[in-house]
Amino acid sequence: MLKRILVAVDDSAPALAAAELAIELGQDPLTELHFVTVTEEGRTTDAILRHVATLASRAGLSPTCTAIPDGGNPFEHLLAAAHDWNAELVVIGCSDKRRPGAPYVGSQTEHLLEFTDIPVLVVPGRAGTADQPDQPNVRSSRG
Repeated sequence: MLKRILVAVDDSAPALAAAELAIELGQDPLTELHFVTVTEEGRTTDAILRHVATLASRAGLSPTCTAIPDGGNPFEHLLAAAHDWNAELVVIGCSDKRRPGAPYVGSQTEHLLEFTDIPVLVVPGRAGTADQPDQPNVRSSRG
């Protein structure tokens, strides 16, 4: 059972889907959940951290949250945070910016996958159906 799950969040739909899935995975009372966001210059991240913390609290969890000031590559900050916190899993949303005819996870996610030694769960955004707003569109693949 995973004990320490770090979740990368921002204000995108895929990041929210990642947070929701991590909350489901973190239901074991011994599992710790840590939300991390890398702030962009001049942009506040308090609202997104409050939102995901509230979602987790409603599920009976007591997450921790960290906003990391930007200054370099976000994947480097996320990787450092995962190591510093001793995360056993990093959960991150897949980019919703797709190139025609090519799968695209996002450059920061791609770099994180390339350089990490910690398992990473990449969660695509929601399917976008209005009648099922709380259902993340989660796909699994095995290589």
